[in-house]
Amino acid sequence: MNNKIVKSEGLTAIQALRSLNTLDADDTLSILKTAVKEGTTGLVTRGLSLIQRWNSDRFFEAFLDEVEDMMSAGRVNRNLQATDVGVASVREFFKMIDGEPDEKRFHAFCALFMSANAPGVDSNEVILDLELMGILRKLTAGEMHLLSAFLKVRTYTVGQGNLLDALANELGYKSSALVYKNVTALIENGLIDRGTWTNLGGTVGTEKRLLTDLSAELITRIEKYLHFKGEQTS
Repeated sequence: MNNKIVKSEGLTAIQALRSLNTLDADDTLSILKTAVKEGTTGLVTRGLSLIQRWNSDRFFEAFLDEVEDMMSAGRVNRNLQATDVGVASVREFFKMIDGEPDEKRFHAFCALFMSANAPGVDSNEVILDLELMGILRKLTAGEMHLLSAFLKVRTYTVGQGNLLDALANELGYKSSALVYKNVTALIENGLIDRGTWTNLGGTVGTEKRLLTDLSAELITRIEKYLHFKGEQTS
């Protein structure tokens, strides 16, 4: 995969994106060299690399479909490959699929991509979109799964059940300890309100917010994206 992403002119955005995802011409030869030099151990490592590539390709093709739909609907700039934010957001996408992409992270990223590349978007909003992309990209699968549950639960009412149990139920977990394990990372990334989490007590019936303003911005973008997807299928 080409790690050097620059603004491209003379190509459509989709053509430019496809050019970034080509396999190395010597990929097969590289596998043979690995087998000769490192034996089966090297092949196992190389095999893992190829599996990761298959996973990346799966999400890349889905991303191309999303971008084409967004362009057709006028939701993103058609010349995004020639803009700074277009290049920056595509770079974030490649970093994301080179890690451990999953469906929740992918769709959240698509929502942020649509927001960042919208025609006439405010520059301050773009910065927020790119920051959120970087944060979500670095979360583990468990942390991302937990964040998805928080985005649904959103608030906590004092005296109405156990918050950990409610989140575990939303996630389908049998152990609330697994929830607690990943909360710290979400707090440190500014997505969960530290004050609420560390002080769940108070007057019975008081409703406390679980999400920060950063998570609220993420929700707004995801809801716009889901509305767009609904329009595409209606």
